[in-house]
Amino acid sequence: MQTGLTSRRADCPLCGTALERDEDSVRDLWNCGSCGLSIELSQPRAPAPDLAPARKDPLRDEPDEDQLDRWLSGKPIERKAPPLSRRLQRWAQENWGAVTCFLIAILGVSAFASHALQNSVVAARQLADERQSHAVTRRLAEERDEKLRLLVDSAQIKARALGKQLDQARLEARRDLSLRLADEATRIEQAAPQRSLMLAAESVQIARDSQQFPAAGAVQVLFDQLRDQAQLQPSGHRDVVRSVAFSPDGLMWASGGDDNRAILHAMDARRNPIPLEAHWSRVSQVKFSPDSRRLATASFDATICLWDVRSNEVAQSPVVLTGHDERVLSIEFSADSRWLLSSAQAAPGSPSEILLWDLHAKGRPQVTQTLGQHFGRVHAAQLSPDGRWAFTSSADGFVQLWRLNPKSGDRLVVAMRAKHGLTDLVRFSPDSTQLVTLSEDKGQCVIRRWTLDEMIHPEAVATLPTAPLSADVDFARSSIAIGGQQGEVKVLNWKSGSVTPVVGHESRIQLLRFLPDGALASVDQQGLVRRTILAGKNEVALGVKLPQIVGSIEAVEISADGQWVAVTNEKREVLIRQLDPTILMEVAFDRLQSLSGEVEVIAAQPQEDRR
Repeated sequence: MQTGLTSRRADCPLCGTALERDEDSVRDLWNCGSCGLSIELSQPRAPAPDLAPARKDPLRDEPDEDQLDRWLSGKPIERKAPPLSRRLQRWAQENWGAVTCFLIAILGVSAFASHALQNSVVAARQLADERQSHAVTRRLAEERDEKLRLLVDSAQIKARALGKQLDQARLEARRDLSLRLADEATRIEQAAPQRSLMLAAESVQIARDSQQFPAAGAVQVLFDQLRDQAQLQPSGHRDVVRSVAFSPDGLMWASGGDDNRAILHAMDARRNPIPLEAHWSRVSQVKFSPDSRRLATASFDATICLWDVRSNEVAQSPVVLTGHDERVLSIEFSADSRWLLSSAQAAPGSPSEILLWDLHAKGRPQVTQTLGQHFGRVHAAQLSPDGRWAFTSSADGFVQLWRLNPKSGDRLVVAMRAKHGLTDLVRFSPDSTQLVTLSEDKGQCVIRRWTLDEMIHPEAVATLPTAPLSADVDFARSSIAIGGQQGEVKVLNWKSGSVTPVVGHESRIQLLRFLPDGALASVDQQGLVRRTILAGKNEVALGVKLPQIVGSIEAVEISADGQWVAVTNEKREVLIRQLDPTILMEVAFDRLQSLSGEVEVIAAQPQEDRR
């Protein structure tokens, strides 16, 4: 570079470093030790005019030309940093290899990214295709599984139907076998008693295993062949027996009669009866307390005796309750065995005496409340299980519902008094929230159901053309059984309104009792005992004539568990025997095993027309 300088000392126009003269050069050269710029000094001369348009040096910019002109003209140079673009260009020129590698790297990365993006797009398309294929496969599998499930369900339904048909066929076959064995046992009863007993016991066993009711013929054979199981014996009374009762625990039973005595019997025949003699007139009723610890006897001598049946000297320690002035007709315990409700016959012109006794009072039982306002013989007097209610009725046609508060001794409250006709039967529900009464009105039976709450609401359920001689209520099944004079028995369901007749009796019904298993036990005056299971409108009944009953029946009672029946006749005899055919069957097998060792039943083929 040649230029004119007016001063021999100058600075580099590019970096500002002091220039040094090149002594070895023949020309007047000045060199920059920092940036390597060489400047040749010459005489200043006027520049030739430049007719061509000015071109801009791509490596320079206007600020650098200005600084060079200033230096050439001898003016001070402003020290400025080169612009960024200039420095980048210079760096690129000096480091073109690195820039080239950088560009190549960028191109490689771009190519790799493009290839990766292309692969990802392909993979995404493949994944979408696989998902679609999987969805189709899954749908087809679900359709196939649904078809298989339908086929399996159909097969299971058919299998269950076939199983039910097979079970029904088996039950029918076993029922048929049971009937055939019963017919054969009846046919050979006189010729081969032991074989007949064996067949009858097997018939009952088959019916029991099949959960069916045993054939009546087989049970009758058991009754006839096991006569010694019936404890037919003199009752110990010297006159007619008027009342019989079983203890709730099933260990004892008691009887009371016109000979002024009550007799306590043990279910175990090896224990001797215990006569209870404390009355000087007829014993009208005997009743055990719910806890089976006491026996109460009511008498026409206007007294009530309490006997401690757990004592070894039961006959020597009666507690005599003297509060009535007339004949005591009925007694009733509360569910907790603490309270006793007794009723006596009304004297002419005076109200009937109905007393509530506290049996746990200090010293001795005491009368806590007196119920009156009846002018006639008391036909029913009943306590609710919780001891809060008492219902009474008499021959005057009026019924009364009493709200009691025996613990505090407050005044009685007559909750309701109405004329409902002659009411003989009263039953409270176990939870003391309902009450069912049966009244006779002009030869018809009027059934009412009471709701016991703050508002007493008696509801007439039905009216039947039957005089109610005996009845019972099953609150769990909403059923009422009614027995009449000609042996008719009807079971009414007050929810559905259906009336189911129970046929088979031909004489006066003495007793009706719903048993714990839901069956209905009925006994007529001729000694026919029926055990009926009601299933809708169809009944399954078993009727057995009690053996060795001569004369009319005076008193009948069935134990709380429904396994024993007690019957007394006009000849002062009493019959105690099992009522459950399964117990008779077990007794028969025990009897046969004791006679011949191991029991083996061989049933002869009965005739087809005897079934």
